[in-house]
Amino acid sequence: MEMLSRKISDIVKEDMRLSLFFSGERIDFCCNGFRQLDEVLEEKGEDKEQFSRRLSLFMADLDKKGDRETYFEDMDNVELINLIVNQHHKFTRDVLEELDTYVPMILRAHFDEDPELLLMINRLYGNLRTELLEHLIKEERILFPAMKSGDAEEAKNTIASTEDEHDAAGDILKELRSTTRDFLIPSWSCNTFAAAYHHLEALEQDLFRHIFLENSVLFPRFSQ
Repeated sequence: MEMLSRKISDIVKEDMRLSLFFSGERIDFCCNGFRQLDEVLEEKGEDKEQFSRRLSLFMADLDKKGDRETYFEDMDNVELINLIVNQHHKFTRDVLEELDTYVPMILRAHFDEDPELLLMINRLYGNLRTELLEHLIKEERILFPAMKSGDAEEAKNTIASTEDEHDAAGDILKELRSTTRDFLIPSWSCNTFAAAYHHLEALEQDLFRHIFLENSVLFPRFSQ
């Protein structure tokens, strides 16, 4: 399949809905979207023919569900930045506010059930929260104003550190997913525990799209 020799980010740019497929396959399309798909499959030990069939079926099903999501490619820099801030930055802050309640609550309520798991979730979430809130402020106060004003040099100088922060957040998310066994809800858990996992997974999915729009669509416009 010709698509296997392409960069993952180029595939997703043709239809953002494909991000759901790659997320389900545990393939990084945002921070490492610059990599060729076949190389990643080889590293994972995936059967390429079976993978291609799954991808083809997913794409065929998408064709029945309406237009492709490629609108972001037609946006100018200001429009795209406004989308990122108003949609993704807002979502991140909103879901962190919810998790600020849920994560300490499940730590207190279920500590005796699995202290190692609960302490690790609390620690990782705390690190992720700090990383994200600082990152959003730096984008909104430094990087995005430079991009909106056309200060390409300032934007270029800030992009590298921004991508490093994306990688750091991505690494924490991977560790969270591993620690929680793909957000598998324990048999002894309660509704609040389920809500915490739901919000963590929702945060992960939105961040992947958020980082993809920046790393693969917005930032390359300033690398020329």
